[in-house]
Amino acid sequence: MMGVSMMHEAVELLSRYLKINTTNPPGNENKGVAFFADILEKEGIAYKTYEASPARGSIRAVIPGTGEKGAVILLNHIDVVPARADDWSVDPFSGEIKDGFIYGRGALDMKGQAILELLAFLEVKRKGLTPCRDIIFLAVADEEAGGVNGVKYLLDHHGEEFQADLVINEGGFGLSSVLPDRPLFMIATAEKGVCRVKLTRSGPPGHGSAPHGENALEKLVQGLSRLLAKKNPVIITPLIAEYFKQLSSSWEFLKPYLLDGKEETLIEVLTQNGMLDIPQMAAMLQNTISLNLLHAGDKVNVIPSAAEAELDIRLLPGTDPDAVIAEIKEALVDEDIKVESSRASRASESSMETEDFAIIKRSHLDHFPDAVAVASLLFGASDSRFFREKGVPCYGVCPMLISLEDLSKVHGIDERISEENMIKGTTVFIDMVRQLCGT
Repeated sequence: MMGVSMMHEAVELLSRYLKINTTNPPGNENKGVAFFADILEKEGIAYKTYEASPARGSIRAVIPGTGEKGAVILLNHIDVVPARADDWSVDPFSGEIKDGFIYGRGALDMKGQAILELLAFLEVKRKGLTPCRDIIFLAVADEEAGGVNGVKYLLDHHGEEFQADLVINEGGFGLSSVLPDRPLFMIATAEKGVCRVKLTRSGPPGHGSAPHGENALEKLVQGLSRLLAKKNPVIITPLIAEYFKQLSSSWEFLKPYLLDGKEETLIEVLTQNGMLDIPQMAAMLQNTISLNLLHAGDKVNVIPSAAEAELDIRLLPGTDPDAVIAEIKEALVDEDIKVESSRASRASESSMETEDFAIIKRSHLDHFPDAVAVASLLFGASDSRFFREKGVPCYGVCPMLISLEDLSKVHGIDERISEENMIKGTTVFIDMVRQLCGT
């Protein structure tokens, strides 16, 4: 169990870490590497650093185990998304502590969890424990921009150093206000695939005073309108079917589904109770298309000769990216719109039936006995997909109870985490890692 000094350490370390600006782009993750290297040196722990390109660093440290089990990697990313200082009530890179919260870009995504992982790692070393498996602390670059300079680089060029039987990563969280009678912990066992699609339409240019009916931008907008008007069907994956069964004890409206177990019943009760109107819930049940970029023209009085749009598509487990692209082409109803996929990855998934998953779930309930802990789907993307492609089970775990209001601040304004969450989260994370490592 942690002492008072350890509890203070979690808050103090996070505040310091949030002061380091690792906005991606450009990343400058070497600054974060130096932060961890300094701590590891003081603790007498050897480490290795990697640099995919200048200033794009990652760092790895290992506590050797007996080898009874394959290694566990405690994975976190150093980079954060941009923050506009003018929008925030505090400097986003101040690590300011006020009213019981630590503020800063990355507090939740995911520098707070990085500190939990670090302290769990250090606890094993400080107590002189011998784990049944190697424990690898791994802080990486470039997650927020796709991982090319981070995990992908490490696995492609140094794969032998990252052999493991388990990865603990971001993607899970606890919610304090979703269920009416108890906390809910989501442990991410899967994440949606990512498909980025560029649409291009060409047409004759001309003067804006004499529209000719073949305006490339207008044609593209018309095709996009047809595409976005198409309703995405609700798809109940096995993971989501089990997810709602687990929640049925707290959500009375799910009882009809619990009784007959039919997909159509689940879809009906979710629709009737407005669940599909909640974007985060709908994202777990549908393949989604978001139109986020549109480019055309240079002058207001010139009909553009070309127009481009970019779509961010997120795919449920079991969905073939090629099939979705074919459906997009059909929905556009315009053969002159060129459709290109710049990045496509299938959804990734890890088994819920492993001993490690059972330990992770139990460790949450040991500290939050009235909670519901369930396997869930992360509708964003993380570095877990690279390890899952290698057959390594990955689980998104963050044993903190966060309000929906604070969860909405991820990638938003005034991102923050409570001191209480850092202290309690460190306790839970230490216990979880010790159980996973037989110490």
